[in-house]
Amino acid sequence: MDDVVSFVLERNGFDSLNPVQEKAVESGLLDGKNIVVSSPTASGKTLIAEIGMISTVRKGKKAIYVSPLRALTSEHYREFKEKYPELRVAISTGDFDSADSWAKDYDVIFTVYEKLDSLLRHGAPWLADVGLLVVDEVHELDSDRGPTIEVLLTRFLAFHSAQILALSATIPNAAELAKWLGAELVQSDWRPVTLKEGVLYDKTVLFADGTSLELDSDLKDDLSAFVEDTLKMGKQVLIFANTRKNAESIARRLRRLVARYARRKGRLRQISDKILHALESPTAQCKELTEDVLHGVAFHHAGLVSAQREAVENAFRRGDILVIAATPTLAAGVNLPAYRVLVHSVKRYGGRGYEDILVREYKQMAGRAGRPKYDDHGEAVILARDLSQVDSLMEQYIFGAPENIYSRLGVEPALRFHTLSLIATRVTRSRDSLHSFFARSFYAFQYGDVSAVEAKLDEILQWLVKNGFVYPGDDLRPTDLGRRVAQLYIDPYTAKGFVDFIHSPRFGETPFLYLVVDTQEMRPYPSVPRSQEGYYWQVAEEIAAELGIDLYSYEFDDFLFLNKLKLLLILREWINETTEDKILESYDVSPGILRAYVSNAEWLFYALEEIAKLLDAKRVVKFARIFQERVHYGVKEELLPLVRLKGIGRVRARKLYNAGFHSVHDIAEADPRVLAELIGPKTAKALLSQIGRKLSDREEKDIRTAGVRDQTTLDAFME
Repeated sequence: MDDVVSFVLERNGFDSLNPVQEKAVESGLLDGKNIVVSSPTASGKTLIAEIGMISTVRKGKKAIYVSPLRALTSEHYREFKEKYPELRVAISTGDFDSADSWAKDYDVIFTVYEKLDSLLRHGAPWLADVGLLVVDEVHELDSDRGPTIEVLLTRFLAFHSAQILALSATIPNAAELAKWLGAELVQSDWRPVTLKEGVLYDKTVLFADGTSLELDSDLKDDLSAFVEDTLKMGKQVLIFANTRKNAESIARRLRRLVARYARRKGRLRQISDKILHALESPTAQCKELTEDVLHGVAFHHAGLVSAQREAVENAFRRGDILVIAATPTLAAGVNLPAYRVLVHSVKRYGGRGYEDILVREYKQMAGRAGRPKYDDHGEAVILARDLSQVDSLMEQYIFGAPENIYSRLGVEPALRFHTLSLIATRVTRSRDSLHSFFARSFYAFQYGDVSAVEAKLDEILQWLVKNGFVYPGDDLRPTDLGRRVAQLYIDPYTAKGFVDFIHSPRFGETPFLYLVVDTQEMRPYPSVPRSQEGYYWQVAEEIAAELGIDLYSYEFDDFLFLNKLKLLLILREWINETTEDKILESYDVSPGILRAYVSNAEWLFYALEEIAKLLDAKRVVKFARIFQERVHYGVKEELLPLVRLKGIGRVRARKLYNAGFHSVHDIAEADPRVLAELIGPKTAKALLSQIGRKLSDREEKDIRTAGVRDQTTLDAFME
């Protein structure tokens, strides 16, 4: 056995490779061959990646591990760093305007697709030292972020000598993907824990293997009976719901049942307290999840902030939380297996109402059933609503084959976004070389005829030249604007909107906020219920003049306008210090989703500032920088000097300001006891230390003995 293989097995506590891993090694994993591994969840693909990465590092090269989600990337990073502490391991998932020059000193870098694309746009020199690119969840080629993965892989195939190791769930056309990558295919249905799949109806599970199970429960509804039957065995269950509201509703409904089986009450109290205070001021959603966790159950979806999601995941892994009701993103997001999985619904809301989910989405959820080292099998069950559904669900999903994956590169926004990048980084220097690049893509490999894409590319080239991103002529050269826009990682169409605004700016909150809201990057927009459309049109009439929009013009045909307007109002509430709880109540936008909008808006204001600098528009630069900070902190402009101080969020800053402390100088001159009464002794002491104020013994004593005024939230004084 190879030394690298023995080393990795030892670090993972295994004696030998499983069949999938053995086949990967035999296929040339250690010899630098490109490999595609298509196998079920929990079949050991991560260990294959570890073997490849360790082998690469020992050859004096770097390895990059790229995956779709930050949470998944962080999880792989933590586990790898823990197993191999002697290696120099780093993670890079933020700051899309950087070449991360520090990464030259590291052996293994974990990142996400978009960040790696950004590094290529910045010409990070250390990328030349990469010997292995591990692409996790490569079946995401057939998703909204698929074009980015495809362009990344095409660039590595065309211009880098690095070995490519692509990891995928089971897909029928894995051979097609492998052929495109010039890779050996490792395809297997093997998994360490046998998976039993079935359909639940009338308290009976009918399994695909012909066996059946009568649930051990006196409860009437199938969901509760299934959960109780699982808990009686001392096992855990994941329930996949089709919406965030349904996930919350299921968790709430199961509280009393799960509480009877939850044993670690003290731990649950600690976890619930952490969840409650993940935000500066807890929202109704925080309180709801806190109450669930106290009973041993939780919901999990994108509406939670990352600290809350991580707390729930870790508590489930430790066995403190027994049941999680989650949206399907959890299935692809983190490694969180359970003995049983219940798919509550195979419907999801699409553009034409409710539609069936894909078979491969079901298989992704079902794959979470069965915990290696704990279970000899796992059970994945679909809940049927009536008897007539039992056979159809069995046929469509359990016996059904996952769908092929297809390239998404042919859509115009993706082509525009990546065409400018290829020109800006001098990867393609002529119309012919641009066509040649896309002729190497998976899209071209799948469809053969790329004439339609070439026609779109020619139109995009004309548009880029016309709007000042690329110089005219046969030699495709980026202008300074084009190069900077590619680095800023925004759609050229967004950048054109910024340039037009800079030339004819409208100053004020509403115009600046609408500028960033009206972009590709802020999608998907929040929905506007039909019952509220009248209210939003009324608001629209009030602010139309500020936006320079004629709502009654024949040219005004933006069918997403009300959705954009709703997002504008959400962000306006946020930067004017409306609490997250109030925003949740008024606009039905939970903290996690609000955080995503805030993060995107902050980046767009940064991009606006950078483009305005390039165009020497000093006043726009100033406003863009102010709005960038206001969005980041969620405050009015008057609080910016205070929130820049470490440990002072929007709530504490407002208390200080209202008490007469408007600047760092005011705080430096303050009576320490008054500060302690406002923001708590510990925070007051840290704040004064931060600005260089030395305290006398008497002042130290005054701070320690101070009481806190206005104890409206625990967060205000717990520190």
